[in-house]
Amino acid sequence: MTDSTTTSGRPADAIETPRRRVHAPPAAAAREGGWMRLLRAAVLVCLPVLAAPWISRAIFPRPSSFNSDLAIPVLMMRAREWSLFDVYYWGQDRLGAWHVLLMRGIGQLRGHPFDYAALHLVGTAWVLAAAVVMVRLAGAWGWAAGGLMAAVLVGSRDSRFWLFDAAHPYAWQITALMLAWWGLRRLAERPASAGRGRWILRAATAFAAFLAHWMSPLSGPLLMIVAGIEAVRGRVLDAAPGRSLLRRLGEGGMAVAAAMVGERVLRAAFDQYSYARYGEYFRTGLVLDRGHLADNARRVAKTLAESDSMPLLLVATAGAFAAVAVLWRARGGREPGWRVEGAALVLACWALAAAQLPVFVLVRHVRVNHFAERYFSLVFVFGALAGLLTLAGLAASLPPLAPRRRQVLAVAGAAGLVVGALRVPAAQPPRPNATVRMAARLEVRAPGAPLLGGYWNTYVLAALQQPETMLHPVPCEGRMVRTPWWAEELPRHRWVVVAHTNECLDAGPPESPAPWLYQHGALLRLARARWEGGGGVTVSLYENATARAVAHQVEPAVAGWRYCDAGAALRLRFPARGAAQVMVARVARSPGAVMLAAPVFADGRVGPPVKMSETGRLHGVELRADGAPLVGARITVQRTMPLLPRQTCLGANSFVVGE
Repeated sequence: MTDSTTTSGRPADAIETPRRRVHAPPAAAAREGGWMRLLRAAVLVCLPVLAAPWISRAIFPRPSSFNSDLAIPVLMMRAREWSLFDVYYWGQDRLGAWHVLLMRGIGQLRGHPFDYAALHLVGTAWVLAAAVVMVRLAGAWGWAAGGLMAAVLVGSRDSRFWLFDAAHPYAWQITALMLAWWGLRRLAERPASAGRGRWILRAATAFAAFLAHWMSPLSGPLLMIVAGIEAVRGRVLDAAPGRSLLRRLGEGGMAVAAAMVGERVLRAAFDQYSYARYGEYFRTGLVLDRGHLADNARRVAKTLAESDSMPLLLVATAGAFAAVAVLWRARGGREPGWRVEGAALVLACWALAAAQLPVFVLVRHVRVNHFAERYFSLVFVFGALAGLLTLAGLAASLPPLAPRRRQVLAVAGAAGLVVGALRVPAAQPPRPNATVRMAARLEVRAPGAPLLGGYWNTYVLAALQQPETMLHPVPCEGRMVRTPWWAEELPRHRWVVVAHTNECLDAGPPESPAPWLYQHGALLRLARARWEGGGGVTVSLYENATARAVAHQVEPAVAGWRYCDAGAALRLRFPARGAAQVMVARVARSPGAVMLAAPVFADGRVGPPVKMSETGRLHGVELRADGAPLVGARITVQRTMPLLPRQTCLGANSFVVGE
């Protein structure tokens, strides 16, 4: 038996079989074959949809694992207004958001927004669809590659948690990558033509690559590598004139390049909108990590060595070198088509994994985030898959099994499905959750009020509430703010719910809440201490005192007051009164700067300066009349340590509160 390939690039066995009489007319036979292909395609498409509820229930995070990173996509799905700020994960330009925008649109059309359970279910089906795409992509290796990929997706303990985590891009990136890969393969293997179908294929490939690159900016370079491998494979299997290696590479590369350019235009529009609307860019700093490259390489190697996938990664590396040798030998027709198919598949999967590792070593962002295991998710997926495909190819090449290689590959895929299914954990029974109950009580007691607290609790509580009555999450100053529009609205609300957390030290501990707070331009006064509690969070109710502050004159303007300068003083004048709470807020906390307030009386006397208490950026003291009404205050600064380089010494706001 000899192996050969068809001109379309698909392997075929030249097996002599006796001719049989065809009773059906050719057109009818073609229609019957077309219906069978459609039926098989429908079955493949339905498999992820049918399996997704089971997989989603099994891998769905426990309520205690629901954090603010997961809450942001939920809030994005439920948002009513649309803007360019929504095209990326709120407050970060590294993660695309086409999936939540799609679900937001569907939710608005159906009149009911989706929750996190629905997002997780749809994401699970989308991840499993990657295995279906692999079946269609891999030709003679389709069932083996699809089954083994499904096994890796649901069975790998190294990547499964992060892959099905809706707060990260991998669930949505991987299937878009596979669709783009499929398009690149078809572009590389189909005969050249300028017809409408060819342009549709180019556009579809570019669109899939655009979705992948939009979700993660690493996708475009990865697909460029795949385009090169597919060009080599296409040229080896089909050496037709006019379809050189460079032409095949150029066509696939242009589709990927168009996707990358399109995403870059979208990112530029996002940057311009963000700066114009909020006065800052929300960019992820991807800079070269000079001085740490050797340590970074050791950390990356350590993460790989300690993973369960390490044996398969070693097998995949050996398989990649063997694949290069097979493709080199195949130029002279010395390798069977099925082996060339397998070599290209192993090499592409290995390249998708290995090409990411230099990025982890070179980019500072990965080290700053402590080389989190989530960054290695696709490394483990494609690396383990390349290792399993290498083992399946070795088994099919053994002399006793070679005559039945199709069956061997099919058994490998079936075994992968069985093993993957057995490694799916049992679904956890639902348990009462104190955080959920706390969120429900808050939305009843203060619907629509701002919730000021830490990054890790404000967004969680808001995402667990109903869209119509949810509190507006506003992390304290200095914490990551994903929703700057709610921070801008804080001064306009009368009541503010404040969570006492170690992320928001200005609010003080639950036992002794701070009587005054200055956050996001609003002056807040404690109204009810320990107003509500549960789920490890205690909140107090504060009243917005900004609008109720006494009108007063300031000299010089607070914004221009450089309190670190020698002799600098801030003079406040206000209507005569018996007592007043005088407060000054700074632009930033400045160590070594103690503020003093001296009362100014109606008879012209200036009292002795009194040390002002400090709560974050806010300094305050209560001054009283002394024989004459109080009409002003003189604020000065006493330094207790030398001025630090680049230390900010600017005032931000001043308040006078009193009867």
